Formats: sequence, structure tokens, C-alpha cells
Amino acid sequence: MAGAGSPLAFALLGVSRIETALAFYRDIIGLDAAAEVTWSGPAFERHFNLPAGASARAVMFSFQGAPGLSPQVGRVLALEFNAKDRITVPQKGDRTYRGLWNLNFYVDDIRATTRDLKAKGFDFWSEPVGYEVSAKAGAPVEVLFDGPDNLAINLVELTGGPGSTIGQLKAEVAALGKTKQGFTQVATTSHSIVDHAKALAFYTQVLGMHVRIDDVLNKPETNHFLGRPRGAETRATFMAGDHQFGKVALSYPLNYAVPDKVPLAVPPNIGYLAQGFAVASLARAEGAARAVGAEIFSPPLAIDIPGVGAASAMIVRNPGSGALIQLFEVK
Repeated sequence: MAGAGSPLAFALLGVSRIETALAFYRDIIGLDAAAEVTWSGPAFERHFNLPAGASARAVMFSFQGAPGLSPQVGRVLALEFNAKDRITVPQKGDRTYRGLWNLNFYVDDIRATTRDLKAKGFDFWSEPVGYEVSAKAGAPVEVLFDGPDNLAINLVELTGGPGSTIGQLKAEVAALGKTKQGFTQVATTSHSIVDHAKALAFYTQVLGMHVRIDDVLNKPETNHFLGRPRGAETRATFMAGDHQFGKVALSYPLNYAVPDKVPLAVPPNIGYLAQGFAVASLARAEGAARAVGAEIFSPPLAIDIPGVGAASAMIVRNPGSGALIQLFEVK
């Protein structure tokens, strides 16, 4: 377990083309793109369970934010795997599906941002929708659209007074800064699960995260912008580490089913393949992961991670859904 709780260090995406990722995450979102590198070698192959000779073009996207803040949270690691017959996990028209399914960015004026992105040709699921999560949590305005490779991108404008959770978050986020294009780094990312207790145990006991919001989303406005069935009830549990960005939203369907895309979300396919978390001790994290029933996808090894550097790393499956989680300890 990391000392104060590990926020999401990066979302690991398999992308169709690095150029497409650059055009979106760098040029539109405004994140800083590290120099492209080729990731390959025996450790890379073992880490991702790939055949000999496999490789990937890799770019890490990050954002420094306000002076003095760490850019090591809420990043995007884009990998264009050099492999034939890659499967694209999110398909046009997909909404929530089991596993890792969206990236969430905060913006100041969601309606203006939506108009701008529509002009650039992006397909939105609805117009921006304001709704009250609960009297205590407060009311955001949200909208989703199809990003590169059909990955769902969720924009959020934080609203509410200082007495609400979201209002307090708005003030805290304002001090962290946004890109020149008006976006934060990855603020939250959604993980659709089938076992709430097991997923919660992983994020709390392995990563030391805490619950920031835990409510049932069932309002017509919420189901409309998320593309969920009428009357759908979803338990939404927002997990946070020691930062306002890099949160994880556990999405637990209570009265409806979602497609299972977890078996497809593995390298070298195209989609949201894994969440990456830095831990203080990989050995302790491995022990905690095994204790909560996480399956080992690839065992610990020494590896250079693009944008991170020399690390000890392993990949496990979150026991709440089977989605891949990369744990790493920086050397």
C-alpha cells in the first residue's frame, strides 16, 4: 500500500496510431507529449504476455499544472503495438461496458467546449446535462463523446457551493491549473465492475485509496447522458488517492447488465487496456493484491516504463471485474 493512497498515475491505452493520440491528447486536450520511444525487449514481452519480437511505439502525455505540483498523476500512456489483427475494444455506439471504459477531464465552460469539439467533428452522446448527485455531493454538468478509437471521453464542469463535496472540489481544482486549451489531466476514470466488495477491497487495501463519494445514480438526466436504460440504477463509488486528479469511479450496475469487454482489453489490442499505479513497495502491493484475490497477469520484473523510467512492475487483474492493473515501484 502506498503511504497516503496512490492516485491513478496513468491510463494505459492501446491506440490505432500514435499520430491520432498526439492530435487529440496533445493538440486538443493540451497535455505535454514526451518524446516517442520504441518499447521492446524481453521484459516488455513478458510484462504484456506478447510473443518474441513484439514492440510498441510509446508516448507519455502529462501536465505540470500549477508551479511546484507533480505531473506524475492523471497521465496517459499511449502504445501503438506492432502487431497484426489488433482488435478495437470500444465500438461505435458502445456505452458503459465491463472493465475500463472512459477518461474524464474537468473543464470550466462545458457548453463552449462541447461546441468547439463538435465543430472539430467529434460525436457527442447528448447535450451537456446538469444534475444533482445528492444534496451532500452537489451538482456537476457532464457530457460524453466518442474520442480517438471510440474511447468514451467524459467532460465535467464542477458546480455547487462550498458546502457540497463537488463545490469544495471545484475550489481545489481551480488551484491546480488547466492546459492552455482549458482541460485538466485525467481527473477521474470509470471502471465498470461486477463485484463491488472485491473492487473496493483492491483500491483500498492494495492502493490505500479512500471513498470520496458513494451514491446511487438513478435520475433520468444521468441515465440520459450516460446512455443507460430508463430506470437504471448504478452505484457510483469515487475512489481518491492523495491527489484531486487520478480518481477512479467504480460503476456498479444494480438492475441492468452491461457487455463484458474485459477479455478483449489486453495487449496488443486497441482500447483502454490497464490502469497504472505507483506504489511505495511492489512486494507489499503484490502481497496485498494476492490477499484480496487478484489474479496475476504477469509477475514482478525490472523494466523501463516510458515516461517513468527504471521500475519494478507487475500486472494483476482487479478481482472486481478482471480488468488489468499495472503496479510499479520506481527505482
